[in-house]
Amino acid sequence: MNPFSDTILNTVSVPDNFYQVFLTAQNYVRNYFSISQRDPEKGSITFSGERYILVRAASMSIEFFDMMALLYKDRGEEEARTLSFNFLFDIAHSIGKADAKSFFSKMKVKDPIEKLSAGPVHFAYTGWASVKIHPLSKPTADENFYLIYDHPYSFEAQAWMDKGEKVGFPVCVMNAGYSSGWCEESFGVSLVTAEIECQAKGDRHCRFIMAHPSRIKDYISDYSKKAYIKYEHYEKIDIPEFFKRKRLQDELSNYKIHLEQLVQERTDNLKKTNQRLEEANIALRVVLKQMEQKEKINKDNFLINIKQSIMPFLKQLEETGLNKGQQILLDRLQINMNQITSPLIGKLSSKYLNLTPMEIKVAILVKDGAVNKEIAQVLNVSLNTITSHRYKIRTKLGLRNKNINLHTYLLSLEEE
Repeated sequence: MNPFSDTILNTVSVPDNFYQVFLTAQNYVRNYFSISQRDPEKGSITFSGERYILVRAASMSIEFFDMMALLYKDRGEEEARTLSFNFLFDIAHSIGKADAKSFFSKMKVKDPIEKLSAGPVHFAYTGWASVKIHPLSKPTADENFYLIYDHPYSFEAQAWMDKGEKVGFPVCVMNAGYSSGWCEESFGVSLVTAEIECQAKGDRHCRFIMAHPSRIKDYISDYSKKAYIKYEHYEKIDIPEFFKRKRLQDELSNYKIHLEQLVQERTDNLKKTNQRLEEANIALRVVLKQMEQKEKINKDNFLINIKQSIMPFLKQLEETGLNKGQQILLDRLQINMNQITSPLIGKLSSKYLNLTPMEIKVAILVKDGAVNKEIAQVLNVSLNTITSHRYKIRTKLGLRNKNINLHTYLLSLEEE
């Protein structure tokens, strides 16, 4: 068989209805790569005037993974694999999109299938893998896009198999990235690819499903019900996402903004609450002030009533010719009535001084200038009792061992 026949499609396997389109693409790409120039002195390789570079396959697959595993050994093999595979997928997806744009322009094609057709052929000529598209594929320019295909001779699977180790996960991440990038550019819809079976892990094929992100899991689930591999295997398949790191960073940034907004809202609420509390405190102070004023008015009214309704009768009683004993009692009664208006009693009975009723009586008489003997006679107690009360009064007023006259101090309290 002539490998360069213009009528035989031998770089890619496709359903019959795509045959002619892909054959045209094969002839174009073959022509493209037939015009080559290598100039080691200038370090350049060109095909049809377009510069290319050669990269060892293993360095972009297993060796890259090994390097990442070494760099992130403190985080474990799984995280190292995730980081390396995400990086390789993003690079390959970007390259696939860029190569697709370049070939669309060169081939002057606009139909999505015609745009797709050069991708698998270019894939084969650049050494990534060959491609086999299955008849169940339905590539459409909408969210129903479905492509199931194999990559025989995948450079990634071969690199892992050459190492002689069987892995427990699919390894053809760059193949998935490149093909999804090319198809995404061809059909104008977001596409992701999942490798559902991989020869590097002992499967029969390196098989992929490509679909819109919203449909990929459903397609994998449908496939798993008919596959020869146990259903549980497909539940663990990782679905690569183009620039997943950027999305996660954006989500983190948005979450940070959301938290800042929550903090600001709570700060504003606290400010409003504090303002309401301050307003409530002001209102409370106003109410307390009003109550104090009302209390003062009531007190003043009470004293006025006493002076108007009681004091005149005491005055009349004094004019009736009292004996000496009666006159003494009346004088004391008038003095006590006058002292009702004095703040001294309230101060002496406050919780801070805590004078007893008897001590208050003694203190009032001392303030009025009575000596101990007179106080004892008025209160009908012994002189020693009065002396003891005076000592306790001085102690509670903080005057003990101080050269301060009790009579003078009590007068000062009344004047405050």
